[in-house]
Amino acid sequence: MNDYLLPLFILNLLLTLADAAIGYHVAPALMRRFTPDPETAELSVRGMRTMLGGVVALYMFFNCLGYFRQNGVMLMVVTAVVVVDMVAQLVVRRKIVKG
Repeated sequence: MNDYLLPLFILNLLLTLADAAIGYHVAPALMRRFTPDPETAELSVRGMRTMLGGVVALYMFFNCLGYFRQNGVMLMVVTAVVVVDMVAQLVVRRKIVKG
């Protein structure tokens, strides 16, 4: 087994959890900023948080698939996607706070 697969698998797990935590807090700010009606914003936040669970499940599915098939390229792609998603959420959050 490749020596870097287990650390990359664990890194992806931690990055996915951090990404989910960021998304859980960015979604309400995003919806409240762009939706004038509080009731509609709350429904949108619930929908977004439900979708977040699906995205986390997909990240973890591909993370496990890459690890158990010993596919380092797939693990690196999952890492890149999670990092890009996390950075995009932080950029959006920063723009919302400043704006």
